Amino acid sequence: MEAAVAKTRTPNHDYIFGIDLVRFACAVSVAAFHLTWLNASTAWMVPFGWVGVQVFFVISGLVIANSAQGATAQQFLTGRFLRIYPTAWCAAVVSYPLFLWQYPGMADRLQRLYFSIILFPGPFIATAYWTLPIELAFYFVVYTMVVFQGFRHVRWLAVCLIVWGAPCVVGLATNAAGKTHWNWVNFEYLWENMSLLRYGPYFGLGILVWLYKEKRLSVTGALAGGVALLLAGLEIDAKAQEVLPQFAAQTRWSHLGAASCVVFFAAFAAIVASVRFNHRFTANALVRRVVRLMGLMTYPFYLLHERVGAFVLYAMNRVGLGYLPSVLVALISIGAVSLFIAAWCEPLLRRGLKRIGGALSPGGKKAALETS
Repeated sequence: MEAAVAKTRTPNHDYIFGIDLVRFACAVSVAAFHLTWLNASTAWMVPFGWVGVQVFFVISGLVIANSAQGATAQQFLTGRFLRIYPTAWCAAVVSYPLFLWQYPGMADRLQRLYFSIILFPGPFIATAYWTLPIELAFYFVVYTMVVFQGFRHVRWLAVCLIVWGAPCVVGLATNAAGKTHWNWVNFEYLWENMSLLRYGPYFGLGILVWLYKEKRLSVTGALAGGVALLLAGLEIDAKAQEVLPQFAAQTRWSHLGAASCVVFFAAFAAIVASVRFNHRFTANALVRRVVRLMGLMTYPFYLLHERVGAFVLYAMNRVGLGYLPSVLVALISIGAVSLFIAAWCEPLLRRGLKRIGGALSPGGKKAALETS
């Protein structure tokens, strides 16, 4: 019954435009943080910008649950592949020459270029790619549920992700407070994060927001959401304790954990408001197209910001521009390249992949249409 309802929905009714605004703001905040945090004149500006990554995970939980509802395993897998890889490939093509410019000693490692562009884009091209394995791990869990037709129990997946991550997050919090010294919870940016121990509660929280959207959030789900928010606060505060010593001498921010938590909770409130009041979003077609394009720009913006940003900062320094104006020019430049990828390169590559997929599949054109 749920699958039938999902298939009869119109895109405009199901699409949450406010989410695009939230994630674009998060992408800009992450980029602004990475471009400012190690410079004495700008470190004080957005030291909490990294929280945008945690917000991304919540949005991913919401969006993936929404896309998995009523989808077959093939539709879900194809949709995720076409969402992740074409943009990542485009961003890798832009980032790789900039990477070689920044690290010329890596020019002889062409096998990494092949690995990065053909198989998986990262992680060496830019540290921003560290989140992709985590996203893929979450996709695999949801895909498994779809394969075995267990998506109707998705609320329990949310609860399990929250419970699964609780010991790790509590361990991080007690480590940060100096009460314990459990090295097993310090995954940093390693592949162990694919276990979803540290970031699973964020995905679970996103799924619960989706259940709220579908008017299927139970009392148990609401309680789990409260626990997830508590865990999010602990994880963010622990992360702030990791980040703060690296630039404490350059900024007056002594309560970074509290400020970062406030930013996260504000973003979460914006996500919930976007879901709750989506029906009130303007019906103006132009505004909707612009907001949708901003959402599509978010992913390339995030992947490109380190390499493009570093190059622009270097170029602006060469012409004598101050650091803060250089950061603004860098953000605009990242946005311009992201717009080019989102509006032209990625759609072109996606259409080509769909044609290839349709030609290779037994259903021919019909199969190509079913993946759109």
